[in-house]
Amino acid sequence: MQNLIQFGENAAKIFVFDQVYPLSAATEQAKQKRLNAFGLTAKLNPFKRPKEDTVLLTKHELRYEPFWHVAARREVDFTREITYPVDVGNVHAQVVLINGEQFPITTHGKKRSINVAAVEVCHRKIDYVDFLDGLGREIKRATLENYVSNYRSQEQLVLDLPEAVDLKLRAPTLRQRIDQTLSTEVINAHEVQQDLRTLEKSYIYYRPVFAFEFAWTTEDKLGVIEVDGLTGEVVENGQWFKDKIGAIATREMLFEAGAELAGALVPGGGLAVKVIGRITAPT
Repeated sequence: MQNLIQFGENAAKIFVFDQVYPLSAATEQAKQKRLNAFGLTAKLNPFKRPKEDTVLLTKHELRYEPFWHVAARREVDFTREITYPVDVGNVHAQVVLINGEQFPITTHGKKRSINVAAVEVCHRKIDYVDFLDGLGREIKRATLENYVSNYRSQEQLVLDLPEAVDLKLRAPTLRQRIDQTLSTEVINAHEVQQDLRTLEKSYIYYRPVFAFEFAWTTEDKLGVIEVDGLTGEVVENGQWFKDKIGAIATREMLFEAGAELAGALVPGGGLAVKVIGRITAPT
């Protein structure tokens, strides 16, 4: 029987966090840390290290970095053939009749039992929940989860945010990863009646990050200090991302419901995408 992978109703959503930390405060934070923007070697070199009068701010930006919040469920209906050992307490019993069928009694030491063949009708649910950086970096799940739990965000029907950084971990790759994870759960079955995979949440969040580029004029080097627009946390030796979305992006564009997927809008405004068979091809 073919497996079914599907988007749940209203599973595909876009959110943008409200900026908490102001530009003025972020700028002050970055200037205080600017001498640390060129890596640990420059910072610790006693003979050639950056000085305040040789490090100048060249440009800054407020960008929005993406991450995923995903939740999926696999539900399997299956049957399993099994033999139940049933204890026989009556020491005088020679055979047991069940619905006219005879079951011989076996003895193991003082224990007497019969073996009854049965078929178990089963339903199993397997849940998957994760938070993943949209740029493929190793950011702790708890860090991303904290943003969702503690900071306000607004749902967007379209993303009108040109300074949003373009996704590197794209939707098809993410779906494939989720499906592979769900598939690793072994189902001990003799027959599977239904194996349903549902992507219940496929949310993209965009969080504000200030980036400040500094030039070490005497060494002709550039460094970046980042300031989190939600928490105010400073990242030394940061990055400057050139790949921005640069235009209005629709939900369909971000979730890449192209010709290879059978896509349709469902009631409530959610994006429903159903794919027959497991997603195993590389994206």
